[in-house]
Amino acid sequence: GDFFTCTDRYNPGVLQNHKWENAMTVDKISWGHRRNIKLEDVPTIQELIKTLAETVSCGGNLLMNVGPDSSGMIPVIFQERMKQMGIWLEVNGEAIYSSKPWTYQNDTLNGDVWYTSKVDEKHGEVVYATVLEWPESNSLDLGCPIPGEHTKVEMLGLSTELKWRKGKGVSTGIIVDLPDKSKVTGQWALGYQVCSFGKFREPYWLII
Repeated sequence: GDFFTCTDRYNPGVLQNHKWENAMTVDKISWGHRRNIKLEDVPTIQELIKTLAETVSCGGNLLMNVGPDSSGMIPVIFQERMKQMGIWLEVNGEAIYSSKPWTYQNDTLNGDVWYTSKVDEKHGEVVYATVLEWPESNSLDLGCPIPGEHTKVEMLGLSTELKWRKGKGVSTGIIVDLPDKSKVTGQWALGYQVCSFGKFREPYWLII
């Protein structure tokens, strides 16, 4: 059937049994045009990317509304946010478009990581992780992915694979060594500390 259209900014944070939609407006207060809008009434690009990652991870669609003025023009601040989102998706869209929820939505160890997945013709099941905050140690500890002998880890926008090792203890599944920030494609991955999506490939993962 069709998807559920829920209340404004509906975001359950967990996987739903039916396809749903998170309908939100880039103006935090109004769906229409406001001449007295303030900068703090507009979500930052970090907040919008976080909303997108959470929504898609939980099986939802994201509807982003902007209110044009009486002449049909879209305010510059809204244009900026949509352009920023488009630029970010040019690098990370593989983890969003045609994706589906994974076994886990939010990482059990790092709350700033949200997962999606899809089936790749060459590699089979591929799991994507969006990392909303770049770890200060440049080492990413994840609880949900359980690596196998043939696991490969990549970051979208980079052409080289990332080094990783199995985690120690029962809570950490994998530890990924992140690259130098200056080599990461996309200004928001660097400037706003929103990491590009990592990609984990293992056709024989125990948890899939």
